[in-house]
Amino acid sequence: MNKVDKETTNYIIQYFPELLTTQERIAIRHAIYTEKFENSAWPDDIWFREKGLITSDQTILDLLKDGYDIFEQRVISRILSEAKDRIFFNNCPKCGKLARTPAAKQCRHCGDNWRDQTS
Repeated sequence: MNKVDKETTNYIIQYFPELLTTQERIAIRHAIYTEKFENSAWPDDIWFREKGLITSDQTILDLLKDGYDIFEQRVISRILSEAKDRIFFNNCPKCGKLARTPAAKQCRHCGDNWRDQTS
């Protein structure tokens, strides 16, 4: 498994959620809200479970058993092997680095902008 940098990982997960499986979406939500729950003053996790924000489904928990970073790398590896052609990597035409969003027209790395360019 080739390690994909965090910026690219976040970009794919945030802007191409349709490429995630239902179980992967649940696992991501569980990880996010488990962290929020652990860092909050809430007395227990009942509210989070009732709202479907965290799960006790062992299949989902098994996806996260090696840690969230490993889970993300597995997800990204799967997506890149199965659906890379469905991802639009919006790279800066000047420096080649990944833009913040698929629709961005200015590079957060070098400041170049391509608003006036036509597709």
